[in-house]
Amino acid sequence: MSFSKKVKNGKFIITAEVAPPRGIEWKTVIESIEPLKGKVDAFNVTDNQRSMVRMSSLAMSKLLLDSGFEPIFQLTCRDRNRIALQSELLGAAALGIKNVCLMTGDFTTLGDQPDAKPVFDIDSIHLIQTAKKLESGVLLNRKELKGVPTFTVGAVYNPFAGPKVLQVWKLRKKIEAGAEFIQTQPVYDVRMAKDVHDLIESLGAVPIIGLLPIKSLKMANFMKKLNPTSIPNRLIEGLERANNPAQYGWDYVIDIAHAIAEFGKGIHFMLVGKTAELAAFIDYLRNNSPYNHKF
Repeated sequence: MSFSKKVKNGKFIITAEVAPPRGIEWKTVIESIEPLKGKVDAFNVTDNQRSMVRMSSLAMSKLLLDSGFEPIFQLTCRDRNRIALQSELLGAAALGIKNVCLMTGDFTTLGDQPDAKPVFDIDSIHLIQTAKKLESGVLLNRKELKGVPTFTVGAVYNPFAGPKVLQVWKLRKKIEAGAEFIQTQPVYDVRMAKDVHDLIESLGAVPIIGLLPIKSLKMANFMKKLNPTSIPNRLIEGLERANNPAQYGWDYVIDIAHAIAEFGKGIHFMLVGKTAELAAFIDYLRNNSPYNHKF
């Protein structure tokens, strides 16, 4: 079943993240996710993540599609005005790329070319509205299209960015604008995952909870510095005690994934790396777990 059909039919969804290469050697990227073919429902193709130059997300999405993977084309407002954004969306639809995740994007000063001029002509809410406008057969200036695109539109939600009331307001506006699924920033607490899931679902979208395996204590402390409430103390303490912090971090998020499979609608694995282990976990969920009826 396609990703879009799963979104519409309420089936459990598993997505993962793919970063385009810093260059043109794309085949190694495809090879790295080969064990997940037929197991992960769709792959988010990041758009110059952290404001660092990578191959075009649209180009990499097409390469994934041609290689038998279903892509989710990520598109940010950081680098393009509304003319270019509409053009990219139309191009994606023409290439057969129907799944899009629309976001504002990180500021350029966070990247490795901080002097780059940001655009931010519109934000993520307006970009979602733009995609829906194209689906109605017209551009933002109301000129008619020759051929109308159809998208499965998604957005993102960060439960740790403050103030919370503003983040929930933005989430509501994204869903009201037409976002059908919401992928979250990584969560490291089952109760938080349940609260976020219930919030998104109550607003009318499919929640896909983000999970990012922690590879080291240094990584955990860095993430806690960025978002102090995002990393529980028990995770820090466990990493301090662990003989193999990377394995501990992986086991920790897999335990959370098991819990999400019990109550949730989807999981988004970010920057995985452990493709064989993830493939085995997905096989377990789909074939042997008490929750396999969800798939």
